[in-house]
Amino acid sequence: MITVVVVDGFSSGKCVAKGLFERGCRLMHVASSANLDDYYYRGFDHSLYDRMIVHTDVVTTLASVEHFAPQFIIAGAETGVLLADQLNERLQLPYRNDFDNTHARRNKFAMIETVAHAQLPVARQCVADSWALAHAWINAHGRFPVVVKPLDSAGADGVFICEDLPACEAAVQTLLGTVNRLNGRNTQVLIQEYLAGLEYVVNMVSVDGQQLVTEVVRYQKQRAPRGGILYDIDELIGPDSPLYLPLLEYTRAVVQCLGIRNGPSHAEVMFTDEGPKLVEIAARTDGILRPGVSRQTTGLGQIEAVVLSITEPEAFAQLLARDFDYQRLQRTYNVCLINRTEGYFHKARFVEELLKLASFFEAVFYVEEGQPLSATQDVFSQPGTVYLVHADPAVIAADYQRIRLLEAQGIYLTSH
Repeated sequence: MITVVVVDGFSSGKCVAKGLFERGCRLMHVASSANLDDYYYRGFDHSLYDRMIVHTDVVTTLASVEHFAPQFIIAGAETGVLLADQLNERLQLPYRNDFDNTHARRNKFAMIETVAHAQLPVARQCVADSWALAHAWINAHGRFPVVVKPLDSAGADGVFICEDLPACEAAVQTLLGTVNRLNGRNTQVLIQEYLAGLEYVVNMVSVDGQQLVTEVVRYQKQRAPRGGILYDIDELIGPDSPLYLPLLEYTRAVVQCLGIRNGPSHAEVMFTDEGPKLVEIAARTDGILRPGVSRQTTGLGQIEAVVLSITEPEAFAQLLARDFDYQRLQRTYNVCLINRTEGYFHKARFVEELLKLASFFEAVFYVEEGQPLSATQDVFSQPGTVYLVHADPAVIAADYQRIRLLEAQGIYLTSH
């Protein structure tokens, strides 16, 4: 029986854990902190795990993990990446990443600096622990907009696109000293050149430094009133896209220079006039993915590819040996719900309308029935995601517009 430790098996890590469990693996869960946001535990299935502990210190956690005798240790969510690296390094398990770059895989400033050192195109940037330092760099940079964000956040938490100095100052002052949604204190902020272009996601699963590409996705985002980022649509693109190969070549080089040798990677890459430039990359699965959607659209997907790399390495090696990465079997939109006003969540009427859509496949809600909702500011405040799958892109586009119209009408909100 294969034994696997999952550190913070949240977000799409819940699906990875379920896939491993269904293939007969014995699982242990390690929560990286006792103070994780309640958001992470929504939909968490305790029954998948033989043992569950909460990390307090490395010595105690390591003793518990060693007693479990794992063959694999993986991070289920962004919060678990550093601890998973640390445990893997202590136990020297084969399915691990280069420990020398563990900091650069989480700290966004170090990440971009490492990629730049490898002679790959990146955004200009600085890190600052005061408005004075940030102000000096922005003045020297000499153009707007600029991006202000935490060093180690996720899901667009604390990301601001600023059009002028007052907006920059407000963003910096908002972030400094606060605790982000990954439970880290923002003692510094990252200020970056704004990358104009189309943003893409490149998802991979690596084994021994060889990468299997599982999805390339085009992002569509919206700007929040105060400069924050709202996720709108994830659209799977096919290998026939003219941008596909340049995106892959660039992302493979990023993965290699950051030492991601085993397991998933989720890269966000802006395709600018100068070519691809990294926004950021994470050594875990793409949080919005669902295995059922992936089976319909590519036949596999990143989540099941991770499971396959652990439970059936020979089958995974056969996928690596193919002369293609994946085929787009059907079109898909992952539609991130964007709530605009305050109210209380009630899904019945919304689900009834979704079932009428020709491309509707699945809806995943991140809030409970009757829970109060405020305006969406980031991934953590999204009410949920609607997954559309169809062979005809026009059908999907029309169904997407219908969802946004229903939202504008307050379809899932009541006043009490």
